[in-house]
Amino acid sequence: MTIGSKIRYHRVRKNLTQEELAKGVLSVSYLSKIENNQINASQEVIDLLCNRLGIENIEQSNEIMKQALQNWNKALLRSDIEESKRLRKILQTTISDADDFSILTGFQILLIRFHLLMNNLDEANRIITEINHYYKDLSDQLKFFYRKFTGNYFYATKKYDSAIEHFKEAEHLFMIARIPQQEEKADLFYRISLALVQLRKHTTAIIYSEKSLDLYQSLYHNKRCAEVHLLLGVCFRRTQNIDEALFHYEWANEISKTNGYSLLRGNVEQNLGYLKSTKGLTDEAIVHYLTSLGFKNEHNESKLSTLVTLVKEYYKLNQFDEMNKWLQEGFLIATKTQYPAKYYQLKIYEYLANGVCEDFEKFMVQEALPYFEKHGSPHHIAQYSKFLGQYYQEIRKYKYAAYYLTKANAAYENILGD
Repeated sequence: MTIGSKIRYHRVRKNLTQEELAKGVLSVSYLSKIENNQINASQEVIDLLCNRLGIENIEQSNEIMKQALQNWNKALLRSDIEESKRLRKILQTTISDADDFSILTGFQILLIRFHLLMNNLDEANRIITEINHYYKDLSDQLKFFYRKFTGNYFYATKKYDSAIEHFKEAEHLFMIARIPQQEEKADLFYRISLALVQLRKHTTAIIYSEKSLDLYQSLYHNKRCAEVHLLLGVCFRRTQNIDEALFHYEWANEISKTNGYSLLRGNVEQNLGYLKSTKGLTDEAIVHYLTSLGFKNEHNESKLSTLVTLVKEYYKLNQFDEMNKWLQEGFLIATKTQYPAKYYQLKIYEYLANGVCEDFEKFMVQEALPYFEKHGSPHHIAQYSKFLGQYYQEIRKYKYAAYYLTKANAAYENILGD
């Protein structure tokens, strides 16, 4: 990175305007040319600017700190929370002594990944916005990490199209920056696959998943291999290739069983339940869902997903006592503020189990459907608009019935179109 870019970085980091930094040293226009690398300033001018910025040697390189950043990134990549916290604490006490642009920005960019791991989305977004101001000054390698972590942020906030946009740019930067870490590449392909599945672009998701799987197998990363097999199972199930889906579910289950990945085993069982449910084998689906719950006692969000699917299966069987039993289990975890999507689904089925009424209409029109429309859930919009349309048919409000049944059909067509 050039000296001008480093000067600009330190000025922005200290919240100084060009006028404030240039005052008494040089003209603003001359400083602007230095920062934009349009002119080579004398060492005397650089020393004066460094003195005002409070840094001693702007070209100082700290190999020990660079290695510390690499170690931290490895812990973050493996989602090792305790080690990530420990290494961040160490770096936090020493990073202020660094004047190297790549070290300081590298630390900030890795902070994005750290806050995403800790689910501090607002803090991650703040750093993303801050770094964007001097994105053009980053090396291709730092641009890769910035784009990748920004994609992770958009995925976490359910903005999947934006996630794909950043991931694809990261994929391009990985090649031109010649980044050697194959695990980063495997992780990038896996993240792209996850976003594509959310967008229901399953054919492309399969391509990226298989690339990711090849890399993880060469790295002997068993847990991620199991996760990718599970994702491939989902893709093949949704594209009606049942034999391939079962093949990947079996591999995911075998790896998880061998290595003691209990949550993954629970997720495999849940997906086997989905598969049985789509084939109309409700009783078999319930067996898989109940087995899944046994592996999820310490994972509330994943447990809620299984509880919702259990409720739905018992609704198909008109077994309302069993429905209410699992509904109450779900409401012990889900609230409107925490896990709102699951809360709204459970609440809908609570009405269906105990008799729909005017309260059901109000809840659906004012709360549930607006929530799912806002958060882009076409399957939920389709299913629950249909429920509301059927309710209006029963009470002979045919105009409203037609409106919501049409909305349901449009959502189903949108899903099929994907």
